[in-house]
Amino acid sequence: MTNKKYVLEESIGYKIVTTARLVTNRLNQNFKRRKYPVTHEQWSIMIRLWEEDGLTQNKIAELTGKDSPSVSRLINNMEKKDLVTRVPHPVDKRTNLIFLTNQGKKLQIGLIEQAQKTIDDISAGIDEEEMRIFLNVLEKINENLN
Repeated sequence: MTNKKYVLEESIGYKIVTTARLVTNRLNQNFKRRKYPVTHEQWSIMIRLWEEDGLTQNKIAELTGKDSPSVSRLINNMEKKDLVTRVPHPVDKRTNLIFLTNQGKKLQIGLIEQAQKTIDDISAGIDEEEMRIFLNVLEKINENLN
């Protein structure tokens, strides 16, 4: 054990959480500025449905790293905005499949543009090699924690 003084603001966990919050806030601001009725949490569901429409709530929870009650709440709100719809599973009547509505599908290009703008904002002034190293380090941190 070292005698080095622990300084919260210098800790990796603090910096990751603070940065994640800033990224989330920027993404939400970019969506709101363009009048997209979506939060970053709803975006994380929509992007999965654009990849594969008709997922179960449990699969969405798994793919987004969210718990089932949170996904259910998000889907309820997205249904109210006419972004997604629940359809009973053809075999398992206890399960619903989640599909994007036409309205939800229409937002794809615009939301992806705003996500890319957020990435551009985040990476301004960082060269490609620095970003590659940074992403590799983040991946190793994720592996260490899984």
